Amino acid sequence: MDSVKRYPILAAVLAICVIAFAVESFFLWRFNTQVIVAQRNLKTSRDIAESLNKASPAPNEENKAAALKNVDDLQATLDKVTKTLSDTPIKITGIPTSGTDFLVAVQSYVSNLQSKAKDKGVILPSPDFAFGMSMYIGRVVAPTADKMPAVFTQLKVLDYILGHLIGDAKLDDQKMMLVSVMRENVGLPTPTPGQPAVSPSSDQNTSDIFVVPPTITARGPGVDTLAFQIQFIGYSESLRLLLSDLKTFEMPLVVRSIEVAHAEQSTLDAAVTGGSNPTPLSAEDRAKAKANATARKPVVAENLSQFTLVIEYVQLPPPPVVPGADGAAAPNGTATPAAASGTASQY
Repeated sequence: MDSVKRYPILAAVLAICVIAFAVESFFLWRFNTQVIVAQRNLKTSRDIAESLNKASPAPNEENKAAALKNVDDLQATLDKVTKTLSDTPIKITGIPTSGTDFLVAVQSYVSNLQSKAKDKGVILPSPDFAFGMSMYIGRVVAPTADKMPAVFTQLKVLDYILGHLIGDAKLDDQKMMLVSVMRENVGLPTPTPGQPAVSPSSDQNTSDIFVVPPTITARGPGVDTLAFQIQFIGYSESLRLLLSDLKTFEMPLVVRSIEVAHAEQSTLDAAVTGGSNPTPLSAEDRAKAKANATARKPVVAENLSQFTLVIEYVQLPPPPVVPGADGAAAPNGTATPAAASGTASQY
């Protein structure tokens, strides 16, 4: 204390120096901390930059422009596919409004196909084969009003597919047997996963109901489908002719899977001799078929095969109603259902 009193100026200078040193040390520590953080951030930024540079494609302007063009191309393709699906010439109209009219339509559908099968010599599994509509044959129970449009659409789609299979794909000199016709469950309660389809009434035949595998369906957001499974025994030429007819896109049909298995001639012979074929060929037809077979005899005889096709009918949502556009909007601002719209050829 004596020194401080004796040299007050020196003491004041020393005190100021100590305070200055402490302040300087604090700022130096703070600056050093900021430098460490900055260096860490710089290293992270460099790592990110190197990762981006190594990315394929790199996020540069050229690749960004290419990505945007790809999006535009995909959108154009989607628009084209959507237009193709919605502009098919055959539309499904005339949906019954009563159960009686529906059952009459089913009976007419079955009778017409049985007549076509008889004319073409197509072997059927049984004389009363119902072509996927067995639960509505010989019964007075029709689908409920909310299910009827979907079931009627199934009937019309099957009529179209089977009409081409029997009428066009069946050649006079080749045998064909229709094994099964199955459709999705749209008129009955949804079955429990892993369990067979069931109906409200135990006496209803559900043998022609199947569940489309989720791995092959085209169903997705904004796109609904009705799936069908058709099995027939014949030759690959018949399959080719059927696929050629379906690809004309008179209806928005997409073949989702094709399975092929060897079939024995004895299967067809047993169906005929067992009386399950209600459509035997006449003597004149057999002679005509024999003559055609002689004229078209291949170098290597082709074997019979059993084909299993899963086909989906694509149902797109109706386009949005644009205010002021040509045409009036449907009541309450809703568009007409796709399955009942259109003024082109009816089926």
